[in-house]
Amino acid sequence: MSTGTRSSPASFLKHATDVASFYGFVPVRSIEKSFSRTPDKIAHLAPDKSRGIHSFARSAGLAATYASFHPQEPVLTFHATPQPLYAPHSIPLSESGEFGLQVVGTNESVGEIVLLKTITMILAEWGSPVSRIRINALGDKDSQQRFGRELQLHVRKHLGRIDASCTHMPSQDPLSLYRCSMGVCREIIAEGPRPVHFLSEKSRVHFRSVLENLEKLGLPYEIDDLLLGDEKGPHITFAVDLKDEDATVFGAYGGRFDEYLRREARRKDSAGVGASIFFRKKGSVRSHFAVVPANRRPKIYFAQLGLRAKLQGLHVVDMFREAKVPVMQSFDSSKLSMQLSQASAQGVSHLVIMGQREALDGTVIVRTMQNSSQVTVPVSEVPRFLKTLRA
Repeated sequence: MSTGTRSSPASFLKHATDVASFYGFVPVRSIEKSFSRTPDKIAHLAPDKSRGIHSFARSAGLAATYASFHPQEPVLTFHATPQPLYAPHSIPLSESGEFGLQVVGTNESVGEIVLLKTITMILAEWGSPVSRIRINALGDKDSQQRFGRELQLHVRKHLGRIDASCTHMPSQDPLSLYRCSMGVCREIIAEGPRPVHFLSEKSRVHFRSVLENLEKLGLPYEIDDLLLGDEKGPHITFAVDLKDEDATVFGAYGGRFDEYLRREARRKDSAGVGASIFFRKKGSVRSHFAVVPANRRPKIYFAQLGLRAKLQGLHVVDMFREAKVPVMQSFDSSKLSMQLSQASAQGVSHLVIMGQREALDGTVIVRTMQNSSQVTVPVSEVPRFLKTLRA
């Protein structure tokens, strides 16, 4: 990919759409279309200002509303906008476009893992490998309230150290110090309490699961006690740092926004994670942001059953992508019958299945759709099998 191409926001959007689609994400516009006959279900969501372009709030709200009508079936969506409503202080908001992804409908750590895996692949294949994922746990509402009270006591003790020129109001909002770049404010926060020390048992277990699964996938991470989320009040917040400065990509940020999603979708059971890749939008036009995945006919349908299989299956999906073999998968389906039906409808030549047993054994079942014959193949042998499909 040439330097000129790599600096094109249109090329980046096309690339990000391609990778996200490969990992099972769909345009949020397709979710919105499913409500065309029942618009009252999404009437409370803010309307789009421009056809084909979604904000994070509307995209997440649509996904959460859709997920509420499909229990136990997570929804993976993506969107793009030239006018993000929010960006971390290190991102020049007026210069940025946003490519956002959501995994909604699951309160398990697999949501964070699939999202972060997809983001790191988008960046790596773009030519900007990730140096690390900074992550912090703020916990559920009770956890955040306990931390907030302790932080407020700490800040009050040190108000005298804060320079009058500081534009933040720590006496009213102690969390504002996290957004301040002044040295003394950073020092006060660094000396203060840590959110991870105030996690409820449920939040602690979830955070531990996220870290364990990041290790299993070999994604580099470090806990950043000074990383705080935005006004959406995430349970977990993370930032994806690049190894080198990129001409197009600024960085990626996100988190788990369960309470926020419940407010947006007006559903008590909403849960999920979202993240945005911010990139330099100079040279783009609004039509570039109406992202549509390329129409590639898949040769394989990859069915995954159970949490372990969905996580281990990410390695298998990597093999499909490296071999440039189009694949369809349904991370958002927990029923084999539904996945078999989708595979048949797509007219794929092979069905690859990984269930709990296969995930434990390090194997997959390969079924030929034409005659239903099947064979068990070690995951290590999948690349050799894929070569036969390219022949």
